[in-house]
Amino acid sequence: MRMETETLGKGQKQIHGDRVPNEVKSQQGGASPWRRPAQDQIRALPPENELPLSHADQPRVQQELQLMTEANSDLEAFNATIAHDLCSAITAISGYCQLLSEICRNQLDDQGKAYLECIYDATRDTKQLIASLLNFSRVSRIELSREKVNLSEMAKVVAKQLRLSSPARRVTFRIAPGISVEGDPGLCRSVLDNLIGNAWKHSIGRKTTVIEFGTIPMAGQTAYFVRDNGPGFDMAFADRLFVRFQRLPGTTAEGHGIGLATVDRIVRRYGGRVWAESKPGEGATFFFTMG
Repeated sequence: MRMETETLGKGQKQIHGDRVPNEVKSQQGGASPWRRPAQDQIRALPPENELPLSHADQPRVQQELQLMTEANSDLEAFNATIAHDLCSAITAISGYCQLLSEICRNQLDDQGKAYLECIYDATRDTKQLIASLLNFSRVSRIELSREKVNLSEMAKVVAKQLRLSSPARRVTFRIAPGISVEGDPGLCRSVLDNLIGNAWKHSIGRKTTVIEFGTIPMAGQTAYFVRDNGPGFDMAFADRLFVRFQRLPGTTAEGHGIGLATVDRIVRRYGGRVWAESKPGEGATFFFTMG
């Protein structure tokens, strides 16, 4: 169980318990038990050195495939309904917190105001988690398209929005011009949002942050990279980077452990891969290909 304690002032503390269900933790590093491609749930087919399915077996496999597909559709509808209802309830809680903060401003002491702030922050964090989980699940269902996408211009937009979110930070972006790829604009934007955003949040605290986006030829194809001069990480834990709900030891940056897993799912759908290289204290570089 992961516990985080944040000092609020006057000796008051906010304690966040484990936000991940035990069922999910038991599946870390593997597929979710709630939604998997139907083909993954059908009993294994005979190895290549054995006889193929007989005509009698084919109806059974088709029936299992249909049942699993229907089950997945039902679960997707259930998830969407639950997510909508949860967000509605969380929005109501958040709204009442803001009303209490405004209406009862002169009646609340510092401790009461701190409690309201904790509730408001928790509702915002929960809504972000729900949105991240829904986006992660949708990646595998979105129909892939391929069109020319200018990643350089897209990276500039991402950088501009990050600067607007924290104008006091001193960050230098070095974005190579003319980088393009054949892919879906929305999915490509998600990749850059997560990789550049990851570099942004993990390099906070540096006097001057430098984030680079560029390409490098590798094994006969183009590899795209996002590099930062942040604290870096121990490569012994690199296998955790792209597993959902996993966080590296010593990580203090905000997040739910969904962003990099989303990047991995997107590039794999395009026949590519994503990986990282780093050393403690020497920043990190994330590479990805698009097939």
